[in-house]
Amino acid sequence: MWSRNRSTPAWRWLLLLLLFCLPIPALAQPSYALVFGPENSTPAAIDNSGRIAGQLAGRAFVWDGNTVLDIGTLGGPGSAAFGLSSNGLITGSADRADGSSAAFLYRGASPLDIGQLGVSSSGAGVNAKGQVAGTWVDAEGENHAFLYSGGVARDIGNLGANSARATGINAAGDVVGSSFIADFAAVHAFLYRDGVMRDLGTLGGPASAAAAINDAGQIAGSSFIDDDIQHAFLYSDGLMQDIGSLGGAFTEARGLNAAGQVVGLSTTAEDVPGVDFSSGFVYRDGLMFDLNLITERPGLWTVLDAVGINDAGQIAALACTEFGDCRAVRLDPIPPVPTPQPAALWLAGLAGLGLAGSLRRRERRRRRTA
Repeated sequence: MWSRNRSTPAWRWLLLLLLFCLPIPALAQPSYALVFGPENSTPAAIDNSGRIAGQLAGRAFVWDGNTVLDIGTLGGPGSAAFGLSSNGLITGSADRADGSSAAFLYRGASPLDIGQLGVSSSGAGVNAKGQVAGTWVDAEGENHAFLYSGGVARDIGNLGANSARATGINAAGDVVGSSFIADFAAVHAFLYRDGVMRDLGTLGGPASAAAAINDAGQIAGSSFIDDDIQHAFLYSDGLMQDIGSLGGAFTEARGLNAAGQVVGLSTTAEDVPGVDFSSGFVYRDGLMFDLNLITERPGLWTVLDAVGINDAGQIAALACTEFGDCRAVRLDPIPPVPTPQPAALWLAGLAGLGLAGSLRRRERRRRRTA
């Protein structure tokens, strides 16, 4: 037990002060600022300069944060953009003058008709070399995956049943999507590489689908984990990793960047099916975040879906109000602001007082000995 006249050693006081100076969790700071796109626009993809492509008033567009560019059509009334490469090439689907529709490749002048293998086609993803992955439709209405490369579109096969869709492509020309397996028993995610289509499997449930692939070969997609619940996945090094949900029964990954960050949409545990809307999410650093909780959102806007993320971390998303006003938005990362630690400031003040007191004592001793 401490005696009354025993003073506490100086090192104990120093240790106590250091404990007070341990980091204190700061209040959560917004991670993204919301930049509004054109009214009534629907986003589909984002490139590394922050441009967003999609559809506006029934036509394909690209928006750079300030101005809107109408991509045009193939002679008919409408078009839609679905894929945007890192260097600004665009693909999608456009109407022809004869009423049919076909996949297009836009390089900056007017959309180029890249043809179709059946009655219609649509481009879903494009890389910097102008290779396009997409889907063509036969006369019976069945979907098939295609790869456009070197000026030629060709069917890339399926996983055992005559139906497949391609949704993404990387710089190497690797294609991802989904296909029915034998006997149309289920739909599985696939990777098409070097002329071979490979089944990526599921997270334990009956079905899966791949949405995007980056240049490192990582793949983002969605899979059922049982008969009722669908989660997002990140496939890397031959393994499909469950990256979870926001608590609800439905989660869908939509985009992926070079760092392996994934975006998409998810329901929450409190959502009522058919009544509540989804929330956009970002998966980064091993955690999934509801974008509505980490984005500065003026007014009544809700981020319902995140469709793409670029290598700078900018996100293309769809935001709406409860009154039905919806539009494409860009979520720009906000650099974290260091928060001063009150305990550290307090210690600095005590140190200053201690130094001042020490100087006063030295001055008194000097006067007594003078």
